[in-house]
Amino acid sequence: MSAPSSTSPTPSDLRTSAEASEQKLSNLLRWLEAGGAHFPKLRVVRQENGERSVIAQTDIAPGEVVLQVPRSHMLTLELARTSEIGRRIQSELNPDNEDLYLASFLLQERHQEGSFWTPFLDSLPEAFPHLPLFYGEAERTQLKGSLELTLLEFQAQSLQNDYQQLREKIPGYERFTLDEFVWARLSVSSRLFGVKKGGLLGPCLVPLADMLNHRRPPDVLWETSEDGRFFEMTAQNAVATGDEVHDSYGAKSNDLMLLHFGFVTERNEQDEIFLSLGIPEGDALAAMKQSLLALPSPTTPRPFKVPRQLDHASTQLMFSFLRIAHATPEEIMILANRLIGGAKTIEPLGVANEARVLGALAAACEARLAGFDTSFEEDERVLREDTLAPNARNCVLLRREEKRLLRDYLALSQTGQELLRLPREEFEQRAASPHTPWGWIDGYARQALLELVRRAP
Repeated sequence: MSAPSSTSPTPSDLRTSAEASEQKLSNLLRWLEAGGAHFPKLRVVRQENGERSVIAQTDIAPGEVVLQVPRSHMLTLELARTSEIGRRIQSELNPDNEDLYLASFLLQERHQEGSFWTPFLDSLPEAFPHLPLFYGEAERTQLKGSLELTLLEFQAQSLQNDYQQLREKIPGYERFTLDEFVWARLSVSSRLFGVKKGGLLGPCLVPLADMLNHRRPPDVLWETSEDGRFFEMTAQNAVATGDEVHDSYGAKSNDLMLLHFGFVTERNEQDEIFLSLGIPEGDALAAMKQSLLALPSPTTPRPFKVPRQLDHASTQLMFSFLRIAHATPEEIMILANRLIGGAKTIEPLGVANEARVLGALAAACEARLAGFDTSFEEDERVLREDTLAPNARNCVLLRREEKRLLRDYLALSQTGQELLRLPREEFEQRAASPHTPWGWIDGYARQALLELVRRAP
């Protein structure tokens, strides 16, 4: 995989590149309109940073269909799978990863002179310097301590492995280079839509629809028409003339947003943190707990990726794991009966057990925070005062938001331990006060911790 060139383009190069890009866009729009696409209220513009965005040419009303792309101009999984290269892939490999069909189809058509898909292929980015896979050493250093570096290693290795397997198993695949394969895979992963209506099931690429930028909540929702003839984007709110029209790339955490799309959002409600948790060292019940937790060994930790939402399934599984991992002999028998009975999650067992759970959670958060070279406050200052290049800013923003959530879970652990030490009467008084500042952990404090204290002997 080759990194983008570091040579700065000249003004003449930039003008030539911009003109070529505009010509490719014109070709794409003419191709879509000739095929029956409909988008009279949308206009594609180039932003100051060179990226494209889609704006409203005239006022858009809620409920208006602002984009229709015919099925003939949608690159569907069905089309890719039944193509010449798709049939070979299915026959020789039958992979679980459906992206391989779509990416290989892009490569096949890119190498085919006069391909029907040329206008769409030409509209795709030639390179992805904003994606962390192509970051330089200075940018990657900014990510030290973050899960993003682990995800990048996995992504790079996965791409290498997939390419090697296809090259070995599919006749003629050697005509595609690794760099071309990576380009195709990233073109797919950064532009994929999933459709579930009108006989179209599965992922697909949709020209022009893939040019809308991300925002939550979005301005438009998308689906295929009931008869399956069109991919449609429908406005869910009014958009004034000249305003940008946004799509949503999905409810994704910041590490995945950066990995696949090359940007990070502040205060992302879908953000997650990574924690590695295990059975306490030297635990006399380690063998039994290993069996109950289905761990390969008593010393093998389990990774958890959890959001801020305490009622989320991932968060509940993390707390359940900790309650088992830190159970006493008396508690372990209760837990065993619950698990044998089919319980998927474990509710709080008692004050002492929950205090140990919160202590372990606090230690895990502190260990993660210690892995960063900078503090949350330092990141705040850099984002506020320094002039950063877009990639560097995304790195600092990613690690700051990761630390924010780690700090929130650390505060939850510390506050929870303090509450569990309170006499029941004092806890009851705090819970009754309208000024109790428990914030996002209020439900956990009242419904879990207060009930534990009430039940305690």
